Amino acid sequence: MCPTYRASQEEIQSTRGRANLLRQAMSGDLPESEQFDLAFMHEVMDMCIGCKGCSVDCPSEVDMAKLKVEVENAYHERHGTSLRTRAFGHIDRLSAVGSALAPVTNWVTKIPGARPALERLGGIASERSLPKFHHESLVDWFTDRGGPQVPPQEAERKVLLFPDTYTNYNKPGAGKDAVEVLEAASCHVQIPDGTGGSGRPPLSKGLIEKARADAERNVDILAPRLADDWDAVVVEPSDAAMFQSDYPDLLDGKAVRTVAANTYGVCEYLDVFRLVEHLPTDAEGSLTYHGHCHQKALKKDHHAVGVLRRVGYRVDPLDSGCCGMAGSFGYEAEHYSMSRAIGKILFDQIEASNGEQVVAPGASCRTQLGDEYNDGILHPVEALAAALT
Repeated sequence: MCPTYRASQEEIQSTRGRANLLRQAMSGDLPESEQFDLAFMHEVMDMCIGCKGCSVDCPSEVDMAKLKVEVENAYHERHGTSLRTRAFGHIDRLSAVGSALAPVTNWVTKIPGARPALERLGGIASERSLPKFHHESLVDWFTDRGGPQVPPQEAERKVLLFPDTYTNYNKPGAGKDAVEVLEAASCHVQIPDGTGGSGRPPLSKGLIEKARADAERNVDILAPRLADDWDAVVVEPSDAAMFQSDYPDLLDGKAVRTVAANTYGVCEYLDVFRLVEHLPTDAEGSLTYHGHCHQKALKKDHHAVGVLRRVGYRVDPLDSGCCGMAGSFGYEAEHYSMSRAIGKILFDQIEASNGEQVVAPGASCRTQLGDEYNDGILHPVEALAAALT
């Protein structure tokens, strides 16, 4: 169940081990000191990668990822927040700067000695490939193309495509393909103005107030339109899950419930509303599919497999767990070896599969797989776009 336990076989890395120690700490059975706080965070909670597998696989449905967020938040309040944690938690702002300065930002990391320096100063593993920034963001591209191409009066449905941070600045090609596929499926597509990051990165680092502020901003913008027969669609699965599952934990009220109930991952959307039937496709070949752990936790992972099969692909869905990247976890130098050990479990499953092409919806998953297989890992919507005739 727990990826770090599967890789290490150490009881302290299991959900049971963490939950028992956390219960003892909360009941006062464990010592109270700054030294113990540090040991507890770094040896127990820090190795929970937030995959949410325990929330569906554990018989008691313990959501250790949610508990970890609260523990991290309390830890930050008592001991402060590191520069690296703040950087990962505010990656939406850093990515906007990185995109504005691209391609210079991509060249800087290739300067001899830059990666070892980044590891020493920022704790970012020098072995790990870094996301590339695109100067033209998805939002810029959509504006330059003239906005929607399918008039609302001719459309089956109206879509607000949320420009998540990674898709907007690092992988706009997947966003462009999402627009193309949705429009081919007879959707009127717009990208909403004024939204920010989904809040997933800060929440994953225990920065609850930053995550709540992001959620409030997006709910204020999206809720009125979603209440008026629009749907929100998200390319990145962890961000979709943030809207669907985590926003109601952060906020109260009708508006957040409206957003949670009317937000979909892109393949989920095509499947739920049978829009895939409108797609003119002629797909060939076989795919090996690795799903995202947050989608699996919400029981939404099957949608991509069904959609890919209905457009003509032969799909081998892996019975896989987390890839080992888990957002920022796999980038952190002290976690790199564990991240790769977890990834080895997935690599072995891929080697046993007969698919000609590996597809994975998660950005982190594609990073882990790309480092092993020299890139070429597709988002499912890219496979759908390639099948359009």
